Amino acid sequence: MTEDDWAHRLAVSPGAAVPLYYQLRERLRAVIAECDPDTLLPSEKALMDYAGVSRATVRKAIADLVQEGLLATRQGSGTYTAPRRIPTELGRRPAGFTETMRERGRRPSTRLLSGQTVPAAPDIAARLGIPAGEPVVEIERVRLLEDEPCMLERAHIPARLVPGLLDQDLTGSLYDLLGGDYGLAPAEGSESIVAVNADHRLARALNVPVAAALIATARTTRTAEGTGLEYTIRHARGDMCSFTVPLTGGAGSTLTDRSGTDPLLASAAAGEARPLV
Repeated sequence: MTEDDWAHRLAVSPGAAVPLYYQLRERLRAVIAECDPDTLLPSEKALMDYAGVSRATVRKAIADLVQEGLLATRQGSGTYTAPRRIPTELGRRPAGFTETMRERGRRPSTRLLSGQTVPAAPDIAARLGIPAGEPVVEIERVRLLEDEPCMLERAHIPARLVPGLLDQDLTGSLYDLLGGDYGLAPAEGSESIVAVNADHRLARALNVPVAAALIATARTTRTAEGTGLEYTIRHARGDMCSFTVPLTGGAGSTLTDRSGTDPLLASAAAGEARPLV
């Protein structure tokens, strides 16, 4: 793109109610969706000039996209769109954190960080099967086990499906709330996983050192009717969580799922971040 194109695509509105870093992040998100993997982005200084914002605002927007796995920073080289990854399918029936931990005799709890209604960014809209810009409820929470931070998650749900959701108690099971109050249940979906390191914000939220190993997942679920229900990004502590993938043998194959024979892997049921026992 030309410099004029960048300036047009990244222009923010200082007088808007939405923070500048959020505006820039979502504009960058839209541009990234059109780029090939490993595409070099303009420098921080150039992004500051194109968007008319401070260096801190640029860094915050980039840091969020790095943590979502959409961008990658390389020391001495710059910021690139994420390299192409092989998608990994996890899980069977979509299950929530609260439900799963209680089944394992653990004591889950939740700390609500924020809840707001925002326009759906193009990539989030695509995952939910809704038009870009349609309102979605965005909920960010820290999930805890025995009062120790385990996971930071940010969920996006089409606002038209859940009127009044932000007035509800969001410190319990979101899936129970969706089912009990709105008649909505996740019936199917997909989940991808990448390894990342904690930045300062994630380190504070999860009580880990900066650069600690984290497991980042992105989950999309749908109802039995095929309606997009949620798109949730999770950052789980690598020292507390693990994942397993169920394996089954096809015709003429002897491959079977043996994870249940390993006490350590058995604590990680299909498709959900599990604490290591």
